Amino acid sequence: MVGRHWLTALLSLLALPALLGCASRPICPATLGAIADEEPAAMVALIRWNDAVDLANGFLASEHRETLPAGQFDHVHDGLVFRTGDLELPITVKATSWGTLCNWFGFTAQERSWGFVVGRRGGGHELVANSLFLDPEGRWYHPADIASLLLHETTHTLYGLGTVSCWAGTKYYLEAIFLLRYRNHSGERLPYATSDEFVRWWRDPNREAVN
Repeated sequence: MVGRHWLTALLSLLALPALLGCASRPICPATLGAIADEEPAAMVALIRWNDAVDLANGFLASEHRETLPAGQFDHVHDGLVFRTGDLELPITVKATSWGTLCNWFGFTAQERSWGFVVGRRGGGHELVANSLFLDPEGRWYHPADIASLLLHETTHTLYGLGTVSCWAGTKYYLEAIFLLRYRNHSGERLPYATSDEFVRWWRDPNREAVN
């Protein structure tokens, strides 16, 4: 989970029964391309999504990657798959009501066993006007910001950390609420390690340019 306020954990826990079933189409090249005629911004989102995946793969191939295993993201029909060794881990991204609740309290996304959810931002189509692509002021995220989010949430999913199941989510929230933990939360240490490694890679003047 990427955010800034532990109160979200309490409110999300209380809202859990009402929001578990809320879901939308996955955010991927196929669904973005399908709405391009009605939502011109979908092509901007698609370019940024593809660029972000390229950046994430550039990082994964670098010496800065330590927390995640060597691997790469590939596009599939309903999202991405993270391939590492013999493992193929599906990573699906959806804009949901649950993600919107998290946005209200400062979180950009929340992990699931199958990927992660983001929330609605702005007045456009939900596949574009969401916290994968837009910051709280409605401005486009740079592809590096999107790549960092993708890598952070993939770390959650790969290692089973955070809200990847009902029981894991309950434990996550209880630790956040009663121990007042956020970045040093046991479910966040490895994901934030990945985030820090990506920042070092991105800022490395000697890194090989991607795109």
